[in-house]
Amino acid sequence: MEAQTYFRKLDDQEKNSRLWQLSQARVPVIVWIKGQKQKHTFDVLEYDKELFQITTSATTSPFTSPSDVLISFEYKGMNFFSQVVQKTAVGGKIVFIFNGILFKSERRSSFRLMTYPIYEVYGLFPLDESYKGGNVVQLKSGQSQTGLFKNFLKLVDPGAPAEKADDKSNLKIRVQDFSTTGLSIQVGEIERKYFPKDFTFKEMQLVFVDEVIVIPNAKVVYVVDFIGDKGLKKIKVGIHFENPTTKLDETLGSKINKLLRDVDSNKDFENFLK
Repeated sequence: MEAQTYFRKLDDQEKNSRLWQLSQARVPVIVWIKGQKQKHTFDVLEYDKELFQITTSATTSPFTSPSDVLISFEYKGMNFFSQVVQKTAVGGKIVFIFNGILFKSERRSSFRLMTYPIYEVYGLFPLDESYKGGNVVQLKSGQSQTGLFKNFLKLVDPGAPAEKADDKSNLKIRVQDFSTTGLSIQVGEIERKYFPKDFTFKEMQLVFVDEVIVIPNAKVVYVVDFIGDKGLKKIKVGIHFENPTTKLDETLGSKINKLLRDVDSNKDFENFLK
């Protein structure tokens, strides 16, 4: 299946931050004319945040100057795109002015990490209260949870317990996949009520073996029924991370890259044999 690419607009503050990081890391930029296959690489020297302008080391360019061109760069596993104006500075260096929108892209095939069954990643969802707009909705059921979660285990993750966390106001569910912008989980019919569409969980946590990452706002964007293994009915829930900070974006991107580097081949083979 062809991978889909999603683009998110960055505001001016994020834009300045990313372009400054680009200049500090001396990450090269790729420049091309829309509709043309040939792309050209420029090395970045510095960034002027007042002008949204990067200065390159090049003194010549394959494009006429001034010229509207497309530009992209990669930073910490994330890709950024924009339409810029190329000019020649007074000192003879080629500069690119980011007077348009800077977009961050996520390509599912590259940046959405399938965690189950290889990686131990859990979502910790607070059940005391969730927020829809400005309203607080109480989600505690008052039921005995022992049998509920044992049944839930059979539906979601055979071999790994779905359980109430140490803090009794949280529901712990294994994550199926996640990216810098969201995650998906599978739940049973009993747990559906905890994930109504458009609810936003405050301070939801992504729990890894060696780290916990707090997601300030995690919104339920879809709830889809499907038939899983052995004909059991399951519900897939999609969670979107709303307005992530630059720091959170980088933390999640770095975590994905680290997991991909550290994957245990022996464990992969064991899962293959199951």
